[in-house]
Amino acid sequence: MSLKPIILQQFCFVYKLIIQHDSISFLEENIGEFIRKKRSSQEELINLINEIAKEYINNNENNSFVELEKLKTVYHNLTCLENIENVKTVLIDNDLMIDDMDPNEFLRVVNAFDMPSWNYSNEKKGFIRKLDPLKKINPSKGCINIERFDLVYQRLKRWPGYLKQATGFNKIDNKLPTIKDLRGRTGQMFNIFGMLTLSKEGIYCIEDKDDILKLDLSECVFDGIHAEGNFVIVKGQYCNGQILKVINMENPPLECVDDTRREFGRIDFLGVPTSREDREDEMIKKCEATWKHLFFAIISDVWLDKPETLKNLRKMLRGYQRVKMFPFVFVFIGNFLSEPFLYSDECSMKYRAAFDKLGALIAEFPSIAKSSHFIFVPGNNDFNFNGILPQRQISDLYTARLKRKLPNAVFASNPCRIKYCSQELVVFREDIIHKFKRYSVEPSKLQNDQDCLEKKVIKNLLQQSHLNPLSSSLNSIAWDYDHTLRLYPVPDVLILADKYQNYSFDIPIASNFIEDSLNNNNNNDNNKCHCLNPSGFSSSGYKWMVYYPALKKSELCELPTRGL
Repeated sequence: MSLKPIILQQFCFVYKLIIQHDSISFLEENIGEFIRKKRSSQEELINLINEIAKEYINNNENNSFVELEKLKTVYHNLTCLENIENVKTVLIDNDLMIDDMDPNEFLRVVNAFDMPSWNYSNEKKGFIRKLDPLKKINPSKGCINIERFDLVYQRLKRWPGYLKQATGFNKIDNKLPTIKDLRGRTGQMFNIFGMLTLSKEGIYCIEDKDDILKLDLSECVFDGIHAEGNFVIVKGQYCNGQILKVINMENPPLECVDDTRREFGRIDFLGVPTSREDREDEMIKKCEATWKHLFFAIISDVWLDKPETLKNLRKMLRGYQRVKMFPFVFVFIGNFLSEPFLYSDECSMKYRAAFDKLGALIAEFPSIAKSSHFIFVPGNNDFNFNGILPQRQISDLYTARLKRKLPNAVFASNPCRIKYCSQELVVFREDIIHKFKRYSVEPSKLQNDQDCLEKKVIKNLLQQSHLNPLSSSLNSIAWDYDHTLRLYPVPDVLILADKYQNYSFDIPIASNFIEDSLNNNNNNDNNKCHCLNPSGFSSSGYKWMVYYPALKKSELCELPTRGL
């Protein structure tokens, strides 16, 4: 089988790339060797070439000329063909190999500042990778809202209820017109998508890429919770004076991970190598299900300057040691002091001493110190917080002694991501529910309606595909790191450490593909997000939560009143 015509067809005619003889020869030699060993079909061959071309475009978005060295880098990063394929085959064909696997190899902590930036391109109908923020010349503050708009809108356009439909005579019924499309159509009903903003006069408006429109919310029925800075869909009548009399406001529908992968493939949003084949996914999930004894202990607001906190931490560790059940991972979430960190010699000494005491305390239990992983996520009262998200990890200046005693300790950013087997866990320390209660379109209603408030807020975050989807006037986000707060694709677990009461529940996500719904695929673990809040350890009666990845369930723990 000659590969040159297929390579030229895909690179030149499908992806509009210019590829020369040396690059074609490289692909012919390497891909040819691969398909001979694997005995791949022509369809598998075309899929492989397509994936290489897509990855090249994503990594070299402004260059249509295929350079050999860059192509080699893309090829080897994408495939690692011979060795990886052999390992996959052995692992999947021989279940006994799972017993020899080490779960520690499947755990990764991803700091926010290490995550690659992927933005949706309307021109290429896919995601393209942005440059490293440090290499940029122009600031990107004005791009944040546009990038978030495109991210949510591309998801919304695929939802069946908002697709364009042909109405005959070559006319198209656009179910989501732009604000400019409303001109001259007074008295008609429309669905409009855009960002909810508040004018200087205190009037709510909806804003898209081209225009802004005032809203009359006097008769509006709110479906869910909404705040300034959210992207919403409003339905109403266009009236004189460029005002939309709204009868309904709702958030964009959610999209499950399976639908995202079906549309875009396996994009590495975290910067962590992931499986690119279904059979490797099966192997990882087998390992995940086999390790039922592994669990995460999640503890928030650990005030290390309080003797009572250290006393109860010792009780907790003693309890785990007594039953010989050691958490696979301890996730310690700030704040780590009962008072805000101040940049003074006295406070710095106090902060360093607090972590020294914690390291010495955990070292009293050698089995736990040696076998468990320890992840530390700062809070808004901790070192390195200047009011801007994401927040950098706590400096080695304060944690060096603890790290020497705990070799498996990792100090992460806020937010951070934990990749374990097939699951992505997002950890975020922010009092977000309090913000929504304060800045919601209907704050008075929220103050009186406490029933399932946390579910409404968490669902809003997932629908907005963002951890802090409020207006820039209400919170500060580093311009070039806004992508680190995104929730797209939807994570498997969202750990939102909040001062609010503890909770644990699943957010179900329906597939927008009819065949999936008919096959009841909504019971798939990919079609839900497990959400939890451990509340405060030091501030809420010394409680914490444990999460079981094999079961995708969590439970609340507290110290017994007697014993230990």
